[in-house]
Amino acid sequence: MPITIEKTSIQLRTASHEDMKFIKEHIEKFRLDDEDLDYRQFVVAVDGKIILGFGRIRPHKEVYELGCVGVVEDRRNQGIGKVLVEHLINIFPSNEVYITTDIPAYFEKFGFNMLSPSLRDLVEKLKRVCASKRREGAVVMSLSKLSLTPVF
Repeated sequence: MPITIEKTSIQLRTASHEDMKFIKEHIEKFRLDDEDLDYRQFVVAVDGKIILGFGRIRPHKEVYELGCVGVVEDRRNQGIGKVLVEHLINIFPSNEVYITTDIPAYFEKFGFNMLSPSLRDLVEKLKRVCASKRREGAVVMSLSKLSLTPVF
């Protein structure tokens, strides 16, 4: 899916096995969720052959989670993260989209709201990942795709 951001042609595509070295390095660098990584769960934003960002839809026992959204530092604040999040919401396999994050204000812009009480799968994941990545203040959020206004 080609898109144009700041006079650059960016494409979103399903990640390949070869992309995982880059994704894993940046997940570690950005201190994102590194549990059960599988290239088939990721979408990447690329400019030619250069990966600019990535995001993931991760299955859990009871729900799916939108996660691991990251953009390389020198390409941040150019709309790449926004395009990735919107795309992942659009292809999310259920009408309820869940995310665990320590930057809730960013995801509120997309319509996500704090979820309380939280889903057990995601609460358990928060405890494990946040402790191992030393990330404080993470929360579970949700968005209903049914409440989104269609864009024509």
